[in-house]
Amino acid sequence: MPNIWKIILTFPRFLRMLTKSKSMARKIKRDPNIVSEEYRYHWLQKRTKYMLWIFDIKLIVHNEENWIDKGCLMVANHQSNIDPAIIFRLNDFNKTAPCAFIAKKELATDKRFKNFVALIDVLFLDRKNPRQAIEVINEANELIRVPRTMVVFPEGTRSHQQAMGEFQAGSFKIAQKAHAPIIPVSLVNSYQVLNKKVKQKGKKYIHVVFHKPIKPDTFMTKPTDLISNNVKQIIQKGIDQYKDVDHKKAYEKYRAELKQKAKNA
Repeated sequence: MPNIWKIILTFPRFLRMLTKSKSMARKIKRDPNIVSEEYRYHWLQKRTKYMLWIFDIKLIVHNEENWIDKGCLMVANHQSNIDPAIIFRLNDFNKTAPCAFIAKKELATDKRFKNFVALIDVLFLDRKNPRQAIEVINEANELIRVPRTMVVFPEGTRSHQQAMGEFQAGSFKIAQKAHAPIIPVSLVNSYQVLNKKVKQKGKKYIHVVFHKPIKPDTFMTKPTDLISNNVKQIIQKGIDQYKDVDHKKAYEKYRAELKQKAKNA
């Protein structure tokens, strides 16, 4: 749950964020060129950083260099609604292609999120409509060529736990159609956020593990269920590696490494 005191102390900022997102969403609906894409992406990333701060989230990032500077399909496990925000927060627009997302169609009308997702590239999927799914795959292919980092959560819904659910193999048709690399990403501990069953207070340490890109030539002729199983196994290894570590110490080590890099730069 969010830190109520942080919301109270920064309430004017919180209110301005909601008001401006609504205003920009309305303008973009009339004409997408009214607010530049670059401004929207940077504005939303700053607000994403603020939202993670409100939830007392501390990110521990592993192997971020594996996020390549070209269009790709990024595949992550899905533990919480906060997952897209975590990945978007780590998107360095100077080094990697901006994120685009595939989300369930209900998000387009969700009062909590609709004005924010309207600011960036989000494709809405009706899971009950196979024909519409083909359209989404085609649109995703076009976005990867822009280029974009097309982010998908093949479980289709949040697991609310460390264990993963079943992957929907159809997601991997996007990479095959676009002849694009696949970057598996393991999210560890994000189920603690926005989960009423988890009563944890204070800081929430979340590991984000970027695995090595899988080159398209290695999977173009393979069935999607086989690709899905391989990617799921890679993501599982990342979860297993970090789920039981001392998260506070891991965060302190990560921050120390960041400071050392800054000094050496």
